Amino acid sequence: MNPSAHATAVEEFRRRPRPLVLRCGVQHYAWGDREFIPDLIGVTNRDRKPFAELWIGAHSDLPSMVCLGGIEVPLPSLLRGASEAVLGRRDAERFNGQLPFLLKVLSAAQPLSIQAHPNRRQAREGFARENRSGVATDSPKRNYHDENHKPELIAALTDFYALRGFRPLGEIASVIASIPELGDLASDYRATSESLADLYGRVMRKSQREVDALLTPIVQRLGDENARQPFSKEQTEYWILRADAIFSNDDHRDRGLFSLFLLNLVHLSPGEAMYLPAGELHAYLQGSGVEIMANSNNVLRGGLTPKHTDTEELLRILTFDAGEASVISLGFPPEEGGTVVYETPSEEFRLSRLRIAAERPYRSEVGHSLQLGVVTQGSVTLTTDGSDVFELEQGGVLLVPHGLDYRISSREDAVAFLAGVPDD
Repeated sequence: MNPSAHATAVEEFRRRPRPLVLRCGVQHYAWGDREFIPDLIGVTNRDRKPFAELWIGAHSDLPSMVCLGGIEVPLPSLLRGASEAVLGRRDAERFNGQLPFLLKVLSAAQPLSIQAHPNRRQAREGFARENRSGVATDSPKRNYHDENHKPELIAALTDFYALRGFRPLGEIASVIASIPELGDLASDYRATSESLADLYGRVMRKSQREVDALLTPIVQRLGDENARQPFSKEQTEYWILRADAIFSNDDHRDRGLFSLFLLNLVHLSPGEAMYLPAGELHAYLQGSGVEIMANSNNVLRGGLTPKHTDTEELLRILTFDAGEASVISLGFPPEEGGTVVYETPSEEFRLSRLRIAAERPYRSEVGHSLQLGVVTQGSVTLTTDGSDVFELEQGGVLLVPHGLDYRISSREDAVAFLAGVPDD
């Protein structure tokens, strides 16, 4: 692109901020579903590639592109040249001119890794430590890719299954006591956070030979039980067998299977959501949803993946606050209602779900932050007081600058998700 044309387009936007259509890229991770995202964005997936994540934002790994007067400009470039016009002065100063969150549409056909994310202090220390050790920034063995934390929220678009947080302490005692092959572990476990941390550390540090000796008879027994009476997706045993079939190989069991016995199994119905703070062990198992997170790519993995795992670092950043998994519900059937804000303690992001009917358009909040929006059902029209008009079909993505009044309407029922920054 001609640099002067690029700069002219950004400067013209700075003088007259307006909504912008985004073109967003897709990550084709192996666990991705082959139909949901292609259907959403209207592309033909003839090669049957996995479409795992549609990235909406300014992350350097896959930044979105904005159309400015017929010129495509990377969103990070627009932010560098017009951060106050996009973010508003408060958020431009607060987040150093950077978009503080990353929005995604995620679609998983098979389980993702057992993982957790560091808090800010851990991320800063880990990033500096790996820099001092000479670990290349693009090395597959690197744990810390930036200095930021990564709290995240997932809102289900389909039935969505996940593991989230350690089960209540007493429930864990009952679970491991009910598994004959784990008798030695059960005898040492006490229903305390300290004992849980010790138990999880011991199983995760076992040699591969010990892992195989413990898990193989369990998997074989569950396989026999499943042959007689198949497990359902509402049962942990279903996911143990599914994960084993995908990730165990050469007669070796993936140590990540241990986590399935200890974590809460969560089933989100469409519209429901869950928030994942730093240090909470989790894994997405199957389903599609809108995900939002602080703008980071720091992941510590503990199994169910061919990618790099670092058991010791994972154990160092984990929290062991056991309990039932909390779910954020709509409070009404997903085909009814209007706007729902998924409240979280995050200072970087806020996600809203809009259900827009012909007789009930959405009007923007006064003085709102930057908004990134994606239409997940139907089609909508966005209009501004400045007479800008944008037609967005399903899968369309739009950026609305800070404070610009707008209205979203639809001839038929439509659903869109809006991401922004919370008020102070």
